[in-house]
Amino acid sequence: MTALRTTPVDDPAAWYGAELWARDDWVYHLTTTEADEIVAAVAANRDRPYLDITCQDFALPSLSGRLRKLAREVDQGRGLVLVRGVPVNGMDEDEAGVALWGMGLHVGKPQIQDAALSLLHHVRDTGGAWQAAPNRRVYETSAEQQFHTDGGDLVMLLCRRAAKHGGASRMVSAVTVFNEVLARDPELARVLQEPFPFDARGQQLAGRPAVQNVPIFVWCAGRLNGLHKRHYIDAAQRFDAVPRLSDIQVAALDLVDELCNDPAVHLAFDLAPGDIQMASNFTIFHARDAFEDHPAEDDKRHMLRLWLGLQNGRPLPAIYRDTREFGPLFEIEGRAASPD
Repeated sequence: MTALRTTPVDDPAAWYGAELWARDDWVYHLTTTEADEIVAAVAANRDRPYLDITCQDFALPSLSGRLRKLAREVDQGRGLVLVRGVPVNGMDEDEAGVALWGMGLHVGKPQIQDAALSLLHHVRDTGGAWQAAPNRRVYETSAEQQFHTDGGDLVMLLCRRAAKHGGASRMVSAVTVFNEVLARDPELARVLQEPFPFDARGQQLAGRPAVQNVPIFVWCAGRLNGLHKRHYIDAAQRFDAVPRLSDIQVAALDLVDELCNDPAVHLAFDLAPGDIQMASNFTIFHARDAFEDHPAEDDKRHMLRLWLGLQNGRPLPAIYRDTREFGPLFEIEGRAASPD
């Protein structure tokens, strides 16, 4: 059942970036055998559209079990893992897409990322500012992405090419942010557990609202869940029917931003070609620095992204059912939902 959380949350996903940076247990380096398995699986499926490839088609004898273990750590543990050593050098973008798709199938079920029902996204700058078009999303630009969550239980982001300058990843524990807000101002912690309007940027599925009203934090079935997109909360104010944010709502959002951007709280790192960041969309808020790209098209920053649902993932608060981020998770066979 969902309930108002008024005490600090003790969870393995509660960490501080400065402490995590001093350790290396959140980074996994692929073995030579595991990397070779990816190359062989891509070669075996080279002439097939990625949507036609099944988990059985993409054989990863050694790596499959490791990927499932890493996904459990993301879902039940600290909420993030950095995988290094995916052999993307020499892969074109279709082959890199097949590599990520095939690895993802050993983790969970790919989730819809937009109104076009896309399951795999190419993340790169398409030109212009995200504010210039009502349905443009920040990841399609070179602008800074503020701290936010994606959809599905977890996100896998593969770096195929890095930017010329900038584009660093930042991750923060949503659990730590909540605990810090609670310690500083319990009233703001209460406000953050009440609904905020989120602009869906035209990516909602048929029948779902253009603006979704969801709390930033939801306590459900013994776990804290976060859903945060400050830039899309602000963007929702473009709709006349959406109530203006109150002063206390703005103060609560500002405190979340302050904590997320504190270098002692978040973790910052660069993604190199062959890196995959895996992050929970319930316990991690992630961000990206603005970047300057290479002038040549074949050198430009290129990431590939999957949203994945887990059959044995956490129980889902009922308030998430109509969200574009988490609504499709309710359709996974065998997935438990909270009785509320």
